[in-house]
Amino acid sequence: MKFSQSNIDAVQATQAHPSHLLAFSLAGLRSIISFPSSTSCIIYVLERPSVVFPPLSHTLSYRPSSTNTSSNWILTKPKTTITNIPTLDEWKCLWKAWDLVTLQMIPREMLLQKPIDLRHKCLFYLGHIPTFLDMLLSKAIGGEATEPKFFWDIFERGIDPHVDDVLKVGDALGEGVHCHKHSIVPEKDEDWPQLESIIGFRNGVRARLAQLYDDLDTGKRVLTRNIARTLVMTHEHEAMHIETLLYMLIQRAGTGTLPPPGFTVPPWSALAAQWASVPPPSTATVTLGPADLPVGHVDSEADDADVHEIYNVHDREYGWDNESPARVVCVGKFKAEWRPVSNGEFERYWTASAGKVAMPRSWVVDEDGEVKVRTMYGPVPMYVAQHWPVLTAYDDLCAYAKSRGGRLPTEAELRLFLNEYEVGYEGGGNSGFRNWHPVPATAGLDENQGRGSNGGVWEWTSTLFDGHEGLVPTNLFVGYSADFFDSKHQVVLGSSYATIPRLERKTFRNFYQHNYPYAWVAARVVYDVEN
Repeated sequence: MKFSQSNIDAVQATQAHPSHLLAFSLAGLRSIISFPSSTSCIIYVLERPSVVFPPLSHTLSYRPSSTNTSSNWILTKPKTTITNIPTLDEWKCLWKAWDLVTLQMIPREMLLQKPIDLRHKCLFYLGHIPTFLDMLLSKAIGGEATEPKFFWDIFERGIDPHVDDVLKVGDALGEGVHCHKHSIVPEKDEDWPQLESIIGFRNGVRARLAQLYDDLDTGKRVLTRNIARTLVMTHEHEAMHIETLLYMLIQRAGTGTLPPPGFTVPPWSALAAQWASVPPPSTATVTLGPADLPVGHVDSEADDADVHEIYNVHDREYGWDNESPARVVCVGKFKAEWRPVSNGEFERYWTASAGKVAMPRSWVVDEDGEVKVRTMYGPVPMYVAQHWPVLTAYDDLCAYAKSRGGRLPTEAELRLFLNEYEVGYEGGGNSGFRNWHPVPATAGLDENQGRGSNGGVWEWTSTLFDGHEGLVPTNLFVGYSADFFDSKHQVVLGSSYATIPRLERKTFRNFYQHNYPYAWVAARVVYDVEN
């Protein structure tokens, strides 16, 4: 049956079932919208998009051919270990997503533009991703840089200056500006490499990675923990940059950035009616704690060089330096709102402030003075996005929580809540590009024992990003964590609609500056409880 936008809008939509969404992902499909039928069934309008990420429960970790008969996605047999080394097929899926964003959503005339002043021009990120991979491959297995070698000089590392530092000028950072070590990039447009040169370099680096997998499969090279960690780190680095590039590009969606090709434009009116019918939680809040919460995992990069551990590659979960070691933290009793603050809730707060509260950068005022919410398809009216979590800076949401008599959760408090109630991609959550926009949160319903999705957003915590006992800084990506132990960054947990399933592991910790307004981060309000 073929549906047009007009007749979709004329039919009452219904919520998709989580198990159905999981089955669609396994089949390489996605749901555009779903409807109830007279036989108590759900009718789905499906498409086969250009990119679909498989669920982790049906994704095998890479093992060389000599020890594993298949490194492809397994559709019927869930994996039995937690090892998370990406296969070459997973890389190819990730490359589809990266190429879709960089080569099909950024018009050529935008490549030398900066949708966000605090970041580089778009073209930088097209060169940065293969450069990072090339550099870490050389560090892990040796060998010369892929030509042109000078790309290592300009594309090694991006910038993250302090948001409140007024000394920043253009692409060149002035003396005294607070910023970690970064590459010095060309100041003039004509001095940047041509797109074709960058694509040629990218292809060479990808071929180098494919050759590594072939060498491992044929036994020419032995898989070590260092190589395994390199594969995990570079894969996840590229996945994270898809999202950071997208939150830049969304600032120009509708005025430059193109919508994602191969994904049907959402039928907004019908979806808005569906979202408006999502029932509220049966209670305003849920009480959690006190509890002893296990956090982190056993994965020190320092052990990779231990003669007894070098080849102990499998049956372990690799992560970033700030995820290790495993430890236990005490969480006191507290109450948490079931769902993050919505656009509609924040709009009422913003309107009542009479200009004292900044408008979120995820919103935009159109030429008629109407406040709309940004999406990769262009801005949509507030009535469409009113139930989505609001995406704005930590400082703004702290003030909102205070106005409600609450606060934002600590890292441990939010981790405890997410462990208990967030369903993730496997449970039908809005991540892995299931959609290219947030959706309303669904947690707090009795029928699901409170479990549900937070709508496809990261969430702020009140915990400063800092070191902890036992943390061993990475030597593969020097400064990945330590450069940001600056009292400016907050720990962020969860995942957004553009986060790949591999990054939904419970130990993964993201971080952003407290006054950075562009990232796809929301927050829920929590309240103190007397013990």
